[in-house]
Amino acid sequence: MKTIYFDKDIPRILATKGVVSVSKKIKKANKLLYTNLSAVKYAKDIPDPPLPADNWVRVRNIACGLCGTDMSFFRATTGTDSAFEPIPASKKTYLGHENVGRVVEVGKAVTDFKVGDRVGIRAYMSGCDNKDLPRCRYCQEGNYNLCLNYGAKPRFDLEWVGAGWGDTFIAPQQQLYRIYDELSDEQATMIEPACVSIHAVLRDPPRKGEKILVMGCGTIGLGVVQAIKVVQPETEVWILERVKTKIDFAMRLGADHVLKGDILQAASDACGGSEVYQGMSKKNRYFFGGFDRVYDCIGGDWANTTACRLLAPRGVMMKIGHHMCPIRYDESPVWWQELTLVGVDAHGMEEWEGRKLYTFDLVQEWIRDGKYSVDGFVTNHFKLDDYKAAMELALRNPPDVVKIVIDCQ
Repeated sequence: MKTIYFDKDIPRILATKGVVSVSKKIKKANKLLYTNLSAVKYAKDIPDPPLPADNWVRVRNIACGLCGTDMSFFRATTGTDSAFEPIPASKKTYLGHENVGRVVEVGKAVTDFKVGDRVGIRAYMSGCDNKDLPRCRYCQEGNYNLCLNYGAKPRFDLEWVGAGWGDTFIAPQQQLYRIYDELSDEQATMIEPACVSIHAVLRDPPRKGEKILVMGCGTIGLGVVQAIKVVQPETEVWILERVKTKIDFAMRLGADHVLKGDILQAASDACGGSEVYQGMSKKNRYFFGGFDRVYDCIGGDWANTTACRLLAPRGVMMKIGHHMCPIRYDESPVWWQELTLVGVDAHGMEEWEGRKLYTFDLVQEWIRDGKYSVDGFVTNHFKLDDYKAAMELALRNPPDVVKIVIDCQ
């Protein structure tokens, strides 16, 4: 077994944080992230762990996408004063959840899969399904992203489990989902990120006639643009993005306009808002009458403050982008303009056209039926042994990169 994981080694984590904090001033400091200093480790030649129970399966990975969450572990960005910090966590966190693999072994009690089935990881977060615990009420209804047992001890204390960034891994069957035969392996690596985008739009569906802004057109933002037009085509969608290749991609996926020039003035002009008022600081500006809805796919201090200031009274801020650490932002517009903040966490159970189904099933239907396209998203492939080069490319984030995929075979 080969697997890439985050080692909860406090000295290494603190050292990584130190490197990241100085890397903006000292560019060469980033090179230290690729040495043994890193808390992200690559374990090779591990004996394949036995299935711990009859409801578990073994999966041989084919490929797996690189996600911003993987990079958060690589850069150790989780804050020591964030809500994540007090929660008990395992010594190892395995990287990779945008995967496609094939079942190579099943326990006697497995009913959902058979050897040869293509599968992916659905419940990646540390809840009932991947801990193999009796399901809490949220997991029972399919919203594993809201699990009440995030901090509970797993059923088994296993030294090695693995995930998408490895040659194989083991998992309880309820943690996985079946990949449709009609989808290619490359399309399958895009199912999970598409789930995030589509869940974000269905979490609080846009309404007919709304003027909407999508901030940031990376993988998730591009998916949001497309999903908005599937869910409610009678909307007008602006994007906030500087990279031309991503602007062009977003326009092909259904965006109507690009927010150009001065952001606040452009937003006011687009929405028929007031003049833009100037405070004592040149950076402190505000206007009235912005967008009905803003999807923040960036996260952080600037994005949160800006998103709130670009919303119309009683507008809706869809909170997708995050940095896994506390931030500072101006909350004045939230209470002053009675804004609604809607949190978005991964995926779960959706309601669509009178049905309730997992996001993963809905997304696969949309891709299969041509409603939602993942063509052109995957721009780069790396071998598993070259994962550091993949992460280096993700950190540089050149204009032509959208989704990076690790080939695991």
